[in-house]
Amino acid sequence: MELIDERGPGAQAPEAERRPRWYLLYYLLAALDVITVLASLTLNHRMMQIYVDSVAVNQEWAVRQGKYSELGELAAAVNAPGNDVFDSRNVSGESARLRAALNAFAAEFNAARADVLDNVSASKAAPLLQDFDEIQRAMGEMVGEAERIFGYFETKQADRAGERMATMDRKYASVNRALARLARSVRAIQSSHFEEQVKTAETLKRLEYLIVGLVILMIIGALFYGSRIFKAMQTANAERAAYIEALTRARVEADAANQAKSKFLANMSHEIRTPLNTIFLTLDMLRESDLGAEQKSCLTMAKSSSRSLHRLVNDLLNLSKIESGQIDFERIPFNLHLVLRQILAPFLGRAKAKGVSFAIEIAPDVPEAVEGDPTRIEQVIGNLVDNAVKFTVAGSVKVSVSLRAEERSVAGEPGRGKVPLRIAVHDTGIGLTPEQKSRIFDDFAQADESTTRKYGGTGLGLAIARRLVGLMEGRLGVETRPGGGSTFWFSIDLAAGDPSNLARPLQTSASDQEKSLAGRRVLLVDDAPEGRALFAAMLSQMGMKVDVAADGAEAVSAAAASRYDAILMDIAMPVMDGFEATRRIRERENGDEEVPIIALSAQAMDGILERCLDAGMDDHVAKPFTRDEVVAALNRWVPRGGTRQ
Repeated sequence: MELIDERGPGAQAPEAERRPRWYLLYYLLAALDVITVLASLTLNHRMMQIYVDSVAVNQEWAVRQGKYSELGELAAAVNAPGNDVFDSRNVSGESARLRAALNAFAAEFNAARADVLDNVSASKAAPLLQDFDEIQRAMGEMVGEAERIFGYFETKQADRAGERMATMDRKYASVNRALARLARSVRAIQSSHFEEQVKTAETLKRLEYLIVGLVILMIIGALFYGSRIFKAMQTANAERAAYIEALTRARVEADAANQAKSKFLANMSHEIRTPLNTIFLTLDMLRESDLGAEQKSCLTMAKSSSRSLHRLVNDLLNLSKIESGQIDFERIPFNLHLVLRQILAPFLGRAKAKGVSFAIEIAPDVPEAVEGDPTRIEQVIGNLVDNAVKFTVAGSVKVSVSLRAEERSVAGEPGRGKVPLRIAVHDTGIGLTPEQKSRIFDDFAQADESTTRKYGGTGLGLAIARRLVGLMEGRLGVETRPGGGSTFWFSIDLAAGDPSNLARPLQTSASDQEKSLAGRRVLLVDDAPEGRALFAAMLSQMGMKVDVAADGAEAVSAAAASRYDAILMDIAMPVMDGFEATRRIRERENGDEEVPIIALSAQAMDGILERCLDAGMDDHVAKPFTRDEVVAALNRWVPRGGTRQ
């Protein structure tokens, strides 16, 4: 699907459209948060500092006020001798009292004045110093009057001394007034300090309003940001739901496509293998007839070509199954030595025809009894050996089978150890360059175009081998040089098997197996007329009595009307397929003696054998099959002795 921009070609979305900017509010809120916290801390610190300063200043002026009150008491002590002399007439004694009181006053006065000069600001100290000067002047006048009174008493002028008494009282009143002004000046300073504190508090109060404003902005911003987050979450949830829905839809479509692919592969397998089966049967029929040397040569070439076509079809289907994950691996006990020889037997004739020697070497310590998937091993070895024979013009091809030297010790008891297998295919063929070696395992890859023209092939064999070995958790590699041949090797681990499972039944020749089937009565069910006719002729040629049916419904009717030694049942048929026909035949038998039913399947998908067995069939022969494969399957199931009646 192509998305078209209505703004025209070359237009670009504005920055605001490409990236929403509202998320920057988060950073603004964080900044406001920091500012609010700092402002609150500053305000609290300042308020505490004002309180501490206020207490300290008030205590300081309270101390001064107390000392200034003491000045009044000391001034009264200085004034007292001038009054007491009228009663005591002791001029010298009172004069001494006056000097002592005056010294005490002067000491306290000077200390108070020095404190103001040293510790009080100039603006606040100025009126205090004026008051101190007035006190000092008034004290001097009062002391002068007292000394005059003492002088009159010494000259026996008591009357004149009495006249100065009122003057001295006025001077003492001046001292008290000066002290009172000093007290008022202190109160004025305290009041001024309090007013300054009030102004500072008002300023801080405005700062509190600023903090409240910041908090309100934060709340509004948080609400807006939360709203945007909520909407973004709703959008994200909607997008997530849409994504999940699209993913689910894609999965359903993928499953449907996978099922369609599987169905297509099954149909393609059936449509390709069915005519191949007819070709194989025709070639087998011709093999049993009298042919001249030239005809036998043509027959050999036709059979070789048909097998090449069969291998190509298998490669394509195997690659498709691997890519779709539909390939399964078995773990069954088998004779490794026997399987290896069976795999390599078809290549002996091809190598001999080219004048290439062919050999197989199995190391003595390689066990026969193993457990694994012989079919997948056959596919890997078959592809490697097929290439070796194909690309070797002269010389030799050798297959060596051994245990990996570094892991021999792990090959243990049956069912408990593993067999670290290494299989190598050596040839003296054309070899590979480093560049060719780097891509030889890719899908549909060959060394170069001239290789394809000269030797043929699709380049799938090594790719399939690589994937199969990988799925078996093994390794695949190559050692090669141009013109010096190649060694393709792979290593896999098989489970150690039980040797007691290798007891082989007595082998009989192919001709003896065919003779044992003579006179047996079989029902052949196949919807392909040509293949059915050829197959029936081949069975009749073996001496069997053959009835035919074109679909499953005819097979059910024939099985109900007659008793057969075996039924050869095709799977994919019109009207009624082989699975349904088998189920109906088994239902009719209802547990009585069951006729062996051998499936004939042109489908190559994994799980076909399990489906056949689940439907009630006994065995499975895949198309295209050879005469020997059919004979072997019939001998496994057709009862010994006479024909069923």
